[in-house]
Amino acid sequence: MKSWFKSNVLADKTALVIGGSSESGPVVCKILNGHGAKVAFTYYKNETYARKIEKELSEKQKSKAYSFDMLDMTQVFGLLPEIERDFGRIDILINLGGPPPIHTDFHVLNENEFDRMIDSHFKGCFFLSLEAAKRMESSGGGVIINISATSSTKYSHSVYGLAKACVKEMSRFLAYTFAPTVRILTIVPGLIDIKEVDLDLRNARAEASPLKRNVTAEEIAQLVIAATSPAFTSITGESIIADAGFYLLHP
Repeated sequence: MKSWFKSNVLADKTALVIGGSSESGPVVCKILNGHGAKVAFTYYKNETYARKIEKELSEKQKSKAYSFDMLDMTQVFGLLPEIERDFGRIDILINLGGPPPIHTDFHVLNENEFDRMIDSHFKGCFFLSLEAAKRMESSGGGVIINISATSSTKYSHSVYGLAKACVKEMSRFLAYTFAPTVRILTIVPGLIDIKEVDLDLRNARAEASPLKRNVTAEEIAQLVIAATSPAFTSITGESIIADAGFYLLHP
């Protein structure tokens, strides 16, 4: 995919991608790496695949994979010091990962399901962002990109939608707190066109969207590059919806 940004736009920057080895994560890591960033990223289970990504990225810039469980708060608080020991600093945080969505109807939702969604997609994400923002503030600046989802606007999407809605508001609160040194934004993808998503569902969603397509992992990655580049230095606290206009017809 053609990039509109210079290949060295993120030179000398260290980016941490949470969930960098699954779904759209590898593409985000690759494009960050291709624009000059050193890339640390996390994986949950598949270490073999994560090490393969690490090796490929390391051919251009320093890269390292870290085993990480967003539901383990000890790991949440321990990850950033580890990144700083290995890379010296952190300039960019991309909160991309989390367990699969739970859409259980609120009438029958249980506490374990609630905790799993809120503790990962919101609580873990919040404290990673908070700790990263403190470090970035101390070191002169940085950018945090939290990945929400259009489920945050779908009141039928249960606790997953609720958690993703919290992510958008969290970004605003933190953006206010850490301005002007740290910028914090949210990217809100619709259905992402990746092989892990059922093909019939992808086709149906594309047909129901004004642009007759879905957003790709490469396009999410390009938004990350844009948001972390000098092109976005006047923007913080905002959410960017990337869903080919689906939300316009299906709010």
